[in-house]
Amino acid sequence: MNDMDERLDLGPLDPGSTDPGFWMRFHSAVMSRAREELARRRMTRELSIPEVVFQWRNRLVPLALLAATLAGILMLGQEEPGPASYPVALEEALMEGVEGDPIPTILARTTDLDETAFLTAGGGFLP
Repeated sequence: MNDMDERLDLGPLDPGSTDPGFWMRFHSAVMSRAREELARRRMTRELSIPEVVFQWRNRLVPLALLAATLAGILMLGQEEPGPASYPVALEEALMEGVEGDPIPTILARTTDLDETAFLTAGGGFLP
């Protein structure tokens, strides 16, 4: 059927296959090495996330500032000068490609504007 249906002997990969007490000795060695750390963790009170971050502030904040500074320096160093762009006024952008005087001359008056005069100046919107 399938070549992968055969069972492979994984015994040579298991260090405890020839030594029956290997895993017990391994477990006791790991636990003896971790005993001090486990005791310390049992003695400390449970900390909340803000408390842990507050404890890290001495290292975390300066490193974050350093990373942001380096990123800013690298970004400024790689910036290529683009084409010179000049600011365009809104009126210029609206009038580009439009022939004649698109903005009614009533807007150029220095006197107070009358709303009805503006609406009737173009010949439309008669009250």
